[in-house]
Amino acid sequence: MMSSRLIVRILLAAWGAAAGTTLTVGASSFAAAPSVRRGSCFLLVEIGVGEIRRNPSATCAARVSPQSTFKIPHALAALDAGVVSADEILRYDGHPVDFESWRADHSLATAMRFSVLWYFQEMAKRLGAVRERAYLDRLNYGNRDSSSGLTTFWLGGSLAISPDEQVRFLQDLFANRLRIDQRAIQTVRGVLLQRRGVVSNALGDHPFAAPWPDDLVLSAKTGSGPTGDGSVVRWLVGHVRRGTRSWAFASNVVGGSDTPALAAVDQAEKALVAEHVIR
Repeated sequence: MMSSRLIVRILLAAWGAAAGTTLTVGASSFAAAPSVRRGSCFLLVEIGVGEIRRNPSATCAARVSPQSTFKIPHALAALDAGVVSADEILRYDGHPVDFESWRADHSLATAMRFSVLWYFQEMAKRLGAVRERAYLDRLNYGNRDSSSGLTTFWLGGSLAISPDEQVRFLQDLFANRLRIDQRAIQTVRGVLLQRRGVVSNALGDHPFAAPWPDDLVLSAKTGSGPTGDGSVVRWLVGHVRRGTRSWAFASNVVGGSDTPALAAVDQAEKALVAEHVIR
C-alpha cells in the first residue's frame, strides 16, 4: 500500500503537469529549476606589452552569449559583404520595440550607438545563414555557432564567446589582422568611438570615469540579456588609446535577473581607473 506522503506527491505532480507548472514537495522536486550561473571577469591587455589584469582568472575563459557585443563582428561582416553601406539609412517600420531610441530611422553609426536590435536583425537577413556561418569562421569568433536561428543566435542562443576570446578578437580588429576589407574595419572602428566621458547604449549616455585626459580615445560596445541557461549576462568590451599606448579589455558579469544593467560598465570603469588607463 502506498504511503499518504507518496499519494500526495503523485496528486500534486499530476496537478502541476496539467497546470503547466513545476512543483516542489519537501526537499525534492519533480522538475529541477534551471540553476543561475554567477561570476564576473575583467580582462585587460596592453597592446605590445601583454596582460595587465585578469580578475578573477577562473571565469575569463567561460563562454557565454555575446548579446549586443556581437554587433561589432556583425557590422564588419555586413560591410565586407556589401549588404549595407556606412551612410545607408534603414527606415523604422513602426513595429513594437523595447526602447524609445529604436523608434527611429538609423544609420550604422546610430544603430551601433543605441544598440538597435531590429537594424542588425535586418543585417542578418541580408547576409543569410550561409554567410553568417562563413564570417564567424573567418573572424574566429567564439564557438562560431549560428545554428539556433538567423536573427537571434547571438541573443542567448547558440553563439557563445569568452572574455578571453573577446579580447583576442579586439586585438585583431585594432591591429588589422582580420581578413576583412580595410574600409569596413575603419568604418567599424569609427562607429565604436564613445563621446567624451560617457558610454552609450539603448538607454542613452552613461557617465564613465569623467573627466578623461585630453589624449584618451575609447571605443566600446555594451551587451546585455539572457544567457540561455537561466542566467543573464552584462558586457562592456572595448579598446582604449592614450597617446602612444593602447589597451583591449573585456568586462563581463553573469548572474540572476537582479544583476544591474550597468554592472559590467561599472566594473570596467573601476578597473580602468585603478590601472591608470583612465586618469
